[in-house]
Amino acid sequence: MKNTLTQIVRLLVGAVFIFSGFVKLVDPLGSSYKFEEYFGADVLNLEFLIPYALPFSIFLIITEITLGVMIIVGFKPKFTVWSLLFLISIFLFLTFYSAYFDKVRDCGCFGDAVKLSAWETFYKNVILIVLIIWLVIDVDDIRPFYSRKLSGAITTLFLFIFGFITYYVLHHLPIKDFRPYAIGKNIPEQMIYPEGAKKDVYDITFIYKVDGVEKEFSESEKPWEIKGAEYVDRKTVLLEKGYEPPIHDFTMERNGVDLTKRLMQKEKLMLIVAYNLSKSDIAGFANIKKVTDKALENGYTVYLMTASPEEEFQKIKAEFDLDFDLLYCDETTLKTIIRSNPGIVTINKGTVVGKWSYNDYEKVKIEKGERIVKKELSEKLKKSLDSIFSLDQKYRLVMDAENPKARDSIMAQFSIPKDSLGTDFWAKQSKIDSTNMQFLGKVIDEYGYIGAELIGEENKDAAAKIILHANSIDTYIEQIREAAKKKDLTLTLAATIEDLYLMNKGEEQIYGTQTAYIDERYVIWPIKDVENVNERRKAVGFKQTIQEYAKELFGDEYMFKPE
Repeated sequence: MKNTLTQIVRLLVGAVFIFSGFVKLVDPLGSSYKFEEYFGADVLNLEFLIPYALPFSIFLIITEITLGVMIIVGFKPKFTVWSLLFLISIFLFLTFYSAYFDKVRDCGCFGDAVKLSAWETFYKNVILIVLIIWLVIDVDDIRPFYSRKLSGAITTLFLFIFGFITYYVLHHLPIKDFRPYAIGKNIPEQMIYPEGAKKDVYDITFIYKVDGVEKEFSESEKPWEIKGAEYVDRKTVLLEKGYEPPIHDFTMERNGVDLTKRLMQKEKLMLIVAYNLSKSDIAGFANIKKVTDKALENGYTVYLMTASPEEEFQKIKAEFDLDFDLLYCDETTLKTIIRSNPGIVTINKGTVVGKWSYNDYEKVKIEKGERIVKKELSEKLKKSLDSIFSLDQKYRLVMDAENPKARDSIMAQFSIPKDSLGTDFWAKQSKIDSTNMQFLGKVIDEYGYIGAELIGEENKDAAAKIILHANSIDTYIEQIREAAKKKDLTLTLAATIEDLYLMNKGEEQIYGTQTAYIDERYVIWPIKDVENVNERRKAVGFKQTIQEYAKELFGDEYMFKPE
């Protein structure tokens, strides 16, 4: 009877270790990210080990799954059971530490296949250590199912298989994707918070100073109603975790604007995911260039998603002549989306339809289509764009008219009733600006920046003016910069917008086009490298030097001095 129980325990322990090892073996990068979390300052404070997280995770995974095979086939039973005991003791400590101190809520012991809370994982390990101690005590009853030589050969064979699987998934993608961004999953649907879903339960303690003494109050005591009470602080403790959607931290942000909803409606969207460009295989962008050019030729909208600074992307963009812009997203989310840095993801109306490592760029499936033809765009949208370009000037021309006769002529041109004089034309123009920008934004998302190449030389500045007037520079600054490089809009206008963008961010301008009211007087906003500003102004087409421009603004007596 005892021997029978030992064999059952042996098979059970082996099965658990094989399953636990396999779901991590198909995704070793996921385990390495988890170890990086454990090694972090907030958990074990072993940050010097973070660079070794991947080799450490590979070693641990292969050890775990191989020991599972060894205990089942009965190869080197004493070595195996003592190794299992050592391994589970480490796991037991880590999971207790995580659970008790609420450090890591998901230990990742079953990868992304099975999610357990920290305490559930700890109790699972308690059961396992009891079973393994049973095997240690009764180790003499663990005999090979085959000869010792054959058991060793089987173990060695599996070890090679596990090594090959590890090599394959590191150079490609996980064999099985358990994450919410797997192929066939719809991203928006997994972001929905169901009606009536259980919410987080918190214990909130307020600290107020009453009669000079700090005291703690519960929410029900309403300390804010105490006369003379002064707020100091608040403590919030999560008592019970509520429902959390499978995807709860996915955003597609550009210059502070969340484009998620808009982009999730596109049928042909390609995302190049690189969670950290400084850790990316930069040479891999040569492959990315090939696949994205092909995608763009077939009508795809393409973006890079990263958590890295804009400057890093611009260097790579210039080096590989990439023809797309970037979106920002949380680094952890990007690691979850795809285990390749960079990786390629295609999406159709929010549903993931394909995922590839940059190593597999030749295997990327791209639906055939045609890039938007510029001539067709002009024919299709010319009238609508002409209309909004005209509306952009409607009330501005009236307000800027030199005399009543010119004003009346403009009002007649735009069918503005004469009895509307005296009304708030600025409010009316602002409303038009907002509507124009909504329309133009959709067109830019679909076709790219609307400049000379698309709409003709005579209207090449109209889109930039609408963006300027609608205070949407932050959203479209990169498109304007690219258009300026291609001379797709007037360079002086692009320079003016660039300066305004920098001034709004509190940074030094480049061309000296912007003024500000500082210390009770109007001045030229501070200029970067002011000694060479006139060369830069000349290069983009300004006829005046900064000194001449300042005199035009502030009078002949004004002497320009760098602020």
